[in-house]
Amino acid sequence: MRCTHRVKRLVLTSSVIAVLALLPACGHPKAKEGAPTPAASTPSGGPAPSGVTTPPSTPPSGSPTSAQVVEFTVDGTGPYQLGATLADLQTTPGLANVATGGETCPSNTTAQGTGVWKDVRFSFRKDGALYLAVNRSPSIPTPSGAWLGTTLAQLRTIYAHVQTDELTSGTAKAFLVTTTSGRGILFDLNTQGAVISMAAADADYLRSSYQNGTDFC
Repeated sequence: MRCTHRVKRLVLTSSVIAVLALLPACGHPKAKEGAPTPAASTPSGGPAPSGVTTPPSTPPSGSPTSAQVVEFTVDGTGPYQLGATLADLQTTPGLANVATGGETCPSNTTAQGTGVWKDVRFSFRKDGALYLAVNRSPSIPTPSGAWLGTTLAQLRTIYAHVQTDELTSGTAKAFLVTTTSGRGILFDLNTQGAVISMAAADADYLRSSYQNGTDFC
């Protein structure tokens, strides 16, 4: 009996020691409350996790892919370019208030643009060719940054490195910019010396018409 009890004690003691020896190896440190659980990472090149969407590589149907620059240049503005025909522009992009045989220039046809160009007026020769564009829109600048309201002093700075002329016609004053193409922009100034309109055409024609008072006919 004594041997049996001694064996049982030895077995029990050995089991307890073995369990105690295993506890440090199996335990985990307690996670801090509120700590985020690490998210499973997706291998490079693998599929995105379920429920996650990625931006489309192309814009949705109907979204513009590029914005047209709205500026007034020596060649005209937008689709209304000098040399274009009245018939073509009436088809695309369209013209408003088309009138032929006005009191000022009876042989010519005048019209206005549409949309963002509604404040730009155009003059066409008898053969239908666009030869003059006059911008009175406060929203359409020149590529160099001249707007309606820009002062003569500012024009001198903006166009300091190109050919310019300061013109007079009676008490009226204007500022003419001429480019290497021979075309130009004539800035009509008010009595305070600020731009009230700008006209694009052949530069020599703009100069002579302004100084001789021919009303750009």
